[in-house]
Amino acid sequence: TLLHEARRPTGRERGPDAVVENEGEQVESGGHNYFGILFAALTLDAWIVIGILAIMLALAIWVMISKGLLLSRVGSANDNFLDAYGQQSRRSGGHDGLPAFDPGAGAANSTLGRLYQIGRRELTDRLAEGRASGSRFAIRAQSIAAIRSALDAGQVRESQKLNKQMVLLTIAISGGPYIGLLGTVLGVMITFASVAAAGEVNINAIAPGIAAARLATVAGLAGA
Repeated sequence: TLLHEARRPTGRERGPDAVVENEGEQVESGGHNYFGILFAALTLDAWIVIGILAIMLALAIWVMISKGLLLSRVGSANDNFLDAYGQQSRRSGGHDGLPAFDPGAGAANSTLGRLYQIGRRELTDRLAEGRASGSRFAIRAQSIAAIRSALDAGQVRESQKLNKQMVLLTIAISGGPYIGLLGTVLGVMITFASVAAAGEVNINAIAPGIAAARLATVAGLAGA
C-alpha cells in the first residue's frame, strides 16, 4: 500500500487534463473583486479625504489645460507680432523713436507686443523731454534707466498673468500626499478602535479596513 501511494501520479504527472483542472481551481479560488471589497470597507472620513483629493485633481487638470491653451495662444501671437515687426522694420525709413504700426488681430495676445508698446511710449516721451531741455544728448543715462525700469515692470506683469493660478498645481503636488496620508491614519485609527470596542482580534475584519484606508494615500499620490 505504501509503494502504491508513493507511486500515485501528482498533478503534473496525471496529464494535461489534470493540469488544466488544477489551474481552473486556482483561478476560481482567486477570482475576488478586491476593489469592491476595498470601496465597501471605506469609512466616512476616507470618503471625505478622497473627495477633497478628487476636487484638487479636477482643479489641477483644469489649470493644466487652460495654461496649455493660453501658452499656445501667446506663442502664436508672439510669432505673428515678430513677423509683422520684421516687415515693418524693412519698410520703415526715418522715424522718431520706435515705429508705431498695427501688428494685426493675430497678435492681440502677444506679450512681446505689449512690451513693445511700453518701450515705444517711454522712448517717445524721453526723446521729447531731451529736446525740450536742450540737451546735446537725445537720451540721457537717467532716461535709459527709466525706460529699462518700465520694461522690467511690464515684464513682471506679463509673467504674473502667465503664472496666475499656478499655485493650485503646487498645492496639489505638495499637499495631495499629506492629505492622503491623513486619511490613511484616520482610517487605521478607526479600524483599531473598532477592534478594541469589539474586544477580539479578527484578521478578516481588520484587513479590509486597513487596506481601504490605504486608498486615501493612493489617491493623494495619484493626484500629485
